[in-house]
Amino acid sequence: MKFVVLATLLTYSWAAPHPPILPRLPIKDIVSGHQLKLSEKIIGGVEVVPNSLPFQVSIQRGSAGVYTQSCGGSILNETTVLTAAHCVDGAVIRALRVVAGEHSLNDKSGLEQNRDVAFYSMHPRYTASTWEDDIALIVLTEPFDLSVPSAKPVNLPPPTSEFDAPAGTVFTVSGWGTTRYGGILVSDVLLSVDVPVVADVDCDAYYGGTSQKPEVYPSMLCAGNTTDGGIDACQGDSGGPLFSGSGETAVQHGIVSWGKSCAEPQWPGVYTQVSYFVEWIALAMQ
Repeated sequence: MKFVVLATLLTYSWAAPHPPILPRLPIKDIVSGHQLKLSEKIIGGVEVVPNSLPFQVSIQRGSAGVYTQSCGGSILNETTVLTAAHCVDGAVIRALRVVAGEHSLNDKSGLEQNRDVAFYSMHPRYTASTWEDDIALIVLTEPFDLSVPSAKPVNLPPPTSEFDAPAGTVFTVSGWGTTRYGGILVSDVLLSVDVPVVADVDCDAYYGGTSQKPEVYPSMLCAGNTTDGGIDACQGDSGGPLFSGSGETAVQHGIVSWGKSCAEPQWPGVYTQVSYFVEWIALAMQ
């Protein structure tokens, strides 16, 4: 049995008639004062073949040797992990660990690589109130072994000047988050679901943005089923990858960031668009 517990999310009620717009971190982290970080879990998805997404990592928070799922992330190289800034904003470094080769949070396969965190670097323009530039790098104290099939780096897309995914493009999002909004347990196993890209202008309209104060900025990417809903990331999936392809050929296009409720057709999931930040990533990794 692993010393990882499935995060039990505290039940709660919202004062407003509609769910507030929040990042997708676990509710337990919000209640405990972990900024406004809400993780999400995959809704409408299926369990992936174990270790078929070797770039996916679990970012966990620990106390007294017991760790709980907090966020997702992806491997960039032996010592660097890509995630959302809101996943690490204000985090105590010694309480964090990153696990590659993870599939079941409860059952040990022997492929897991547990690493402590040396430091993290958030984008200097990250704004918690709007989730702009919600991107961060985590640097590990010891490198991952990337010679094994269960741990491989993800590929990054061309910069936005060369490629900006059009509406309707289908990507995949993965994570260990909850399977319904307000759910009390994260998933034991890694799940994934395919979601179509929603045009920025349409997504901004869904969230009530204006030309003076948009809710959805150009450096964000939206994805979801705006007709029937039912597919999305949710609480506990924050920081995880939105990608095309699979295995070692996968290309990461987004980072799970924020949304209102989960899997509702009128509120697509909102992601940090990685193509806007490829130069920052390269500079930050030097």
